[in-house]
Amino acid sequence: MCQRATGGVFAALAGGSPGNFAWTRGTPAFFASSNLAQRGFCAQCGTPLSFQYQTDGARIYTTIGSLDHPEDVELVKQFGIESQLPWVKFCENVPAERTGESAQAQEFLAAMQVSQST
Repeated sequence: MCQRATGGVFAALAGGSPGNFAWTRGTPAFFASSNLAQRGFCAQCGTPLSFQYQTDGARIYTTIGSLDHPEDVELVKQFGIESQLPWVKFCENVPAERTGESAQAQEFLAAMQVSQST
């Protein structure tokens, strides 16, 4: 889903608590990419800006490339590597995790109804 949402081979996202986050220039438009998540984007230019699960709101993820200082972001973990394209060689030394391996995650993802189409 991240590949479709960004049009890239992966989504580079930085996450944190919504309480520690603020939009500094305008308010993005939002698209419900599934019944479980919404994605923010610039309504003027279309730049993907954020991702957030609608179910808990515990974290918001912003696209690193849209930040004023993306060089300040420290990569600490990769998620969703089961969708990594075989020719992508990126951050091999950063710890990685497959999405949906736990029973709880599988149950959560089984309830997903995707709104994005090709």
